[in-house]
Amino acid sequence: MTLRRYLTSVYDWTGIASKIHSSKKWYIGSLAIVGAIVLFLIILYHLSIKQISFTDLTTTALGLDHMFPTITYFTLVVILLPMFILITNALRMYGLTTSGRQPTGSPFSPAITFLVNFFTYKRMAECPTGKSRWISHLFIGIGCLMMLVIKVFALGWFQTSQIHPLYHPQRWLGYLATFFILYGAGDILIGRIKKENEVYKSSEVSDWTFPLLLFFTALSGIIVHLFRVFGFELASCYTYAIHILIAVPMLVIEMPFGKWTHMIYRPLAMAISLQPQKARTLQPQWASKEVSQHATA
Repeated sequence: MTLRRYLTSVYDWTGIASKIHSSKKWYIGSLAIVGAIVLFLIILYHLSIKQISFTDLTTTALGLDHMFPTITYFTLVVILLPMFILITNALRMYGLTTSGRQPTGSPFSPAITFLVNFFTYKRMAECPTGKSRWISHLFIGIGCLMMLVIKVFALGWFQTSQIHPLYHPQRWLGYLATFFILYGAGDILIGRIKKENEVYKSSEVSDWTFPLLLFFTALSGIIVHLFRVFGFELASCYTYAIHILIAVPMLVIEMPFGKWTHMIYRPLAMAISLQPQKARTLQPQWASKEVSQHATA
């Protein structure tokens, strides 16, 4: 885990990953700052742009449809910008890891290896004591991927003021994604509480924060939906604000810089390791002798 955090900081070209992995104050502070900015934007949007009084904002059920045009662009920014940083970091990882070497052989085998491990986490399933952990990670991956695809490509269909009937596919896609994330994140949190498996016996702050953010993002999202279905309009407005305050810091910080990054770094590393290369060096150019000795130890 120490090596993973170190390499995550090396691959990141912004330098933010290095800060949050080496300092708890930076890590918690970055999440808090992003949350504070989001809260400021929510208040500014309603008071300044929509010209809603503070009393009406805090006591009147305004519905959610007045936010949908703006929140569409906001959602795309808070998803696509971190995704851009993560992808460019992955390209940087590839360049640093293969520096001075020329890949040989067919590129299809490494590509297949990357895709298979990116979507299935099959190596984790091979661990004799890791079946439950593999299922929880697989469920999180499926749920997050479903929501990312919906938010990027079908946000207008998914985010609407219309309450669809129970049999509508829009509702069941949301229910399935919510179940996958709640089950996966909940299982990880329970594992860290019980500390029965070796992997859960020692936990850092980020080991708790990421699954907690995932769990409460999904939980607050489904509560917003239920409040809307049962007609609790004011409660749905407050819960929606809480949902955004949880989800945005998770996306902006965790996706490109935090623990979420291993969703792409791990399968990419496996793909690179299977690709025959000429002029193989003992270590990447960026790794110092001291770091190499510690990693070997």
